[in-house]
Amino acid sequence: MQARSRATVERILVSAAALIGELGPDAVTMTAIAQRAEVVIGSVYQYFPDKAGVMAALFERHNAEVRAMLTAEIAQIEGLDDLSGRIEALVEHYFALHREDPVFRGIWAAVQTDPALQALDVADSLNNAAILYAAARPLYGAVDEDRLMATCALCMQLSLHAARFALAIPQPLSAVSGQVFSRMVRDGFLALRQ
Repeated sequence: MQARSRATVERILVSAAALIGELGPDAVTMTAIAQRAEVVIGSVYQYFPDKAGVMAALFERHNAEVRAMLTAEIAQIEGLDDLSGRIEALVEHYFALHREDPVFRGIWAAVQTDPALQALDVADSLNNAAILYAAARPLYGAVDEDRLMATCALCMQLSLHAARFALAIPQPLSAVSGQVFSRMVRDGFLALRQ
């Protein structure tokens, strides 16, 4: 029975993600999710109390993917230049996710209007900052721990906002915003050593 429940939840989430990509988060309803997933509406409500619950599950799934990307990118850092380069690559990859994935953008649009999702976002940024901090700490012997953690946390949180802003502004500014922001983040980490 558990395997069947997991399969139903997966169909619901895949269907919701597809609808968000096609219609945007505001236009998606629980009824539309049920129809796309080919389940009765009661099944959707059995697993999710409302659309916000579906969005939270998709958001958590997204957070896990970003955390895996972050963990893989910063594994086995070999010095400050390597850390800076990897952070720059992470920021550019994050910008690419915003540019290329309408589901990703839809989830983030929902975060902006839902206080519960905003709280999840802050917690996720702090968790990701702690991962980055753990990799960076050995490279910054005398640097104040709070300054380093604040730099890591701001890097995580501001990447989201910078990527969304880049999508909203006209070309050619949009095209170069990712490079400019990743350089700012890189310089911020390098400045900690001064």
